[in-house]
Amino acid sequence: MSSHLPDRADRINSWAKVKGGPVIAVIDMGTNSFHMIVCQASPSKDHFEVLAKIKEAVPFFRRSLTAHYIDETAMRACVRILRDMQKKAREKGASVIVATATSAVRESKNGEDCLRRIRQELKIDARMISGKEEARMIYLGVLSGLVHSSWANAAGLFPGSNRFCIVDIGGGSTELIVGDRDHIYFAESYKLGAARLTQRFFKKNSKGCVSREQIKALHEEVRGVLRPSSNGIANSGGFSLLLGTSGTIQALAKLDRASSGKSQAELSGFRITRERLKQIVSYLENAALKGEKPKGVSSDRNETILAGAIVLLETMRSLDVQEIAVCSQALREGVVVDRFLQTGWYDAGLLKHRDPRSHSVHNLLEKYGGGLAHAQHVAYLSQLFFQKTRGILHDYQEDEGHLLWSAAMLHDVGMFIGRNGHHKHSYYLIKHGGLLGHSEEEVSLIASIARYHRGSEPKITHEAWLELDVDSRKVVYDLACFLRLAEALDRSHRRVVKDFRLIVKNETMTVLLDADNNDNCRSEIWAFNEKKAFIEQHFQIKLEVLIDAAKDNTEKSARPTLEISRNNL
Repeated sequence: MSSHLPDRADRINSWAKVKGGPVIAVIDMGTNSFHMIVCQASPSKDHFEVLAKIKEAVPFFRRSLTAHYIDETAMRACVRILRDMQKKAREKGASVIVATATSAVRESKNGEDCLRRIRQELKIDARMISGKEEARMIYLGVLSGLVHSSWANAAGLFPGSNRFCIVDIGGGSTELIVGDRDHIYFAESYKLGAARLTQRFFKKNSKGCVSREQIKALHEEVRGVLRPSSNGIANSGGFSLLLGTSGTIQALAKLDRASSGKSQAELSGFRITRERLKQIVSYLENAALKGEKPKGVSSDRNETILAGAIVLLETMRSLDVQEIAVCSQALREGVVVDRFLQTGWYDAGLLKHRDPRSHSVHNLLEKYGGGLAHAQHVAYLSQLFFQKTRGILHDYQEDEGHLLWSAAMLHDVGMFIGRNGHHKHSYYLIKHGGLLGHSEEEVSLIASIARYHRGSEPKITHEAWLELDVDSRKVVYDLACFLRLAEALDRSHRRVVKDFRLIVKNETMTVLLDADNNDNCRSEIWAFNEKKAFIEQHFQIKLEVLIDAAKDNTEKSARPTLEISRNNL
């Protein structure tokens, strides 16, 4: 079993132990700081209660943005902080702890090693997510906050399904997302994080000051990067309200509150005008030019607040927006919502967002003009092999089953580039296709399984094999075997094999095919025999394939659904 896919029994049984609803802890491993939120689902499933919020600054992680490497000092500090957070989460009753890694880990050469160490030493479900997936999680977090927000309803966001735009300024990246209650219409991640830009542009002189040239260069950089986004957002249909999330925007809101005599005003829903933001940026720039620390900004944020403020101001200018409203929920709340939705512990009218994985697989298949009928049949047959061999050839559960389903649906998308070597093209298109609802590790597994649906056995010279750890290689090899057999049994693309039975005797597995009397399975049997050596060598069994002459439809197992979700294999 892959080390980064938690045991299914542990996941499911743990939900039942908590009275009134499961408790989950989510840790956002940000570039500037680690944030943990501990939440308990309500028995009514329409909200969740926040039991604790914990934050710890991690300035050591910022170095990885330029070095692209997490050194041992940073690694040890990371494990120490997570161990402390894990202890506090357990004290609050959390039975599931999830750590989500973004820019700092995503761009580090040893990011996977860092997460593997966390999983091995702490047994925390630590996963890396792409920029697109980060944007989706932010959207879910904001959406859940708006559903229960009186100020959002007063702003008329949902009665007419009005669209909103989210800007989230983190340490390593900035996300822009446009959506409404039901859909995301635009989502992009930009390397415009406050810590990243501070390191790039604000190298202080001997007096600890920055220069006007550095400030001007940063303004120009942000404008240039964001220029295409205004057109993309306009083409997607625009929006009616700009929402700001993350610590940077909240820090700017607190500055505005204090300076305008509204220090008691609620932060969530607080409005900052572009004119006021210009004044705040001017104040921060003057402080930086003098080498002074801005008043009213926490010590862990005063180094990066100017870069973050410039990003926000240039964002508002690019989008031609005069006002932004603060939303206090973001990435970590989004991960909570995503987990509770998938486990059936959250509704609040957001069930459309329950299974983004299957939707994203279908979207990628459609994007590259893949044959839906063949893809669905191969996915169906692969699930039959997966289910019928469980306890015989493997002990995988539903998470791995969905990886196989996804790879089977997408195994032929490489045909979009060309038939020759299309399995290699499929790997590339899946790896870089922006599959939502999946971690970066899961995307690599799906792409690699599809890569080996045909062709030679895995070699260390293959990119798809080289980047996998030992546990992941076993998952890929095992599931690729099932995909090869399933693809062989639809060689003609006529879907002639309806079902099959397996008979295992003396290390020989016989596959008895169920096909309509008028169907000719000659192509399928030939392809099966051509591909079986790959499977025989791996599992150390002998394979035979025959037509089931004595079939009895009343004794056959029910045909499973084509799409597999976390809760229904």
